[in-house]
Amino acid sequence: MAEDKTPIDWQDIARRLDLPNAERFVHREIRPLIEDVPIEDGAAKQSSSQMMNRRLQKPLFVATAGFGLSFTVLLILTNDSPFGILLLFFLAIPMFFLSFIVSAYAYRRTITAALIDGQLRFVARSKALKKLAEQIGLTYVPSPGGAPEALKRLATYRYTPQPIKDIAAMLEDHGGMDEPLAAARKSGVMIGLGAILGSTEQKEKHYAAAVASVKVEDGFQGTRGGITFSAFEWVQSVEDEPDVHHLVLVYRAPQRLYGITQLRSRHITWPVGHPDATFTPIGVVAPAFEDRFRMRTTDQVEARTVFDPLVIARVAELAHGETVRAVAIGEHLVFDIEGADRFAMVDVLDGRWSEQTIADTMINIAEMLELSEAIAHAFNLRARA
Repeated sequence: MAEDKTPIDWQDIARRLDLPNAERFVHREIRPLIEDVPIEDGAAKQSSSQMMNRRLQKPLFVATAGFGLSFTVLLILTNDSPFGILLLFFLAIPMFFLSFIVSAYAYRRTITAALIDGQLRFVARSKALKKLAEQIGLTYVPSPGGAPEALKRLATYRYTPQPIKDIAAMLEDHGGMDEPLAAARKSGVMIGLGAILGSTEQKEKHYAAAVASVKVEDGFQGTRGGITFSAFEWVQSVEDEPDVHHLVLVYRAPQRLYGITQLRSRHITWPVGHPDATFTPIGVVAPAFEDRFRMRTTDQVEARTVFDPLVIARVAELAHGETVRAVAIGEHLVFDIEGADRFAMVDVLDGRWSEQTIADTMINIAEMLELSEAIAHAFNLRARA
């Protein structure tokens, strides 16, 4: 466990979460669930991604070197003949995968140990977050949507190591939240912030394939101010950079929305999809945020109802200067807010945790709930009977 250096304002956390004796609750209920998780050696000095790279560095190096060596030997033996070049063309991909399979078998104990440790951390973190969620009236879903499609396919192969199959089964058992996931995917926010080129059909296929492979984690569901909401994070992989976590919040509207309204930070693309809609750019109403956000809609009346100044102010606060995209469509209002891993009470990759990571998780949940209160105010809702 890392040493805490930043003073924690437990009274503020207790007030914002309506959780009396928050510090006592953490010490009695949360810490016992996570204090025995396996921690990687040297975790305090390196990032979790560095820790994972260090543990898997040798298997990856052996696999890459094995492929390069075998390819070079075949290239020499074929002596650049037309037949040899054709043979290499067909053998390159099988050789590539075979080298990784051989390396994975040779280092199966190291890889298996890493997977088992990760599984133990995942279970401990899930139990702690579930305990916290129950205490403040929320439901926690560790793996919304179940296992990622790629992992589920990998688990069906005969020679896939059993620990990988076990992890896929565990994620499936901890799944759920299918409806809010479908709403988020339909909104067009669950993809990286770059533009998608091509025809409408090509864009739709690319988006469908991209969102199907997205890693989704840490789901919460509940009701605040009469409005039902769901929240989860999807993980965007960035080459040579740490992963980016996107907090997605899905709210059920009090009545069906007949238009489409999109909100985004400046200098990023609009959410993907809705090619047949005719949008009109409008101001965001809140003058203090005109330089940060852009909004367009097919129904200006609905847009003003959904994205009033209080909602935009809460979104800006929750974003902490990061990028934001939001879509109001059909029966849902969907936000996508870029940032760090907000619910990393325990780091699944290296096992690090501290009272500060617990407090940070609680503060992030409080901010999520405060946005929900602002949404409820904007819709002027009352709890449904």
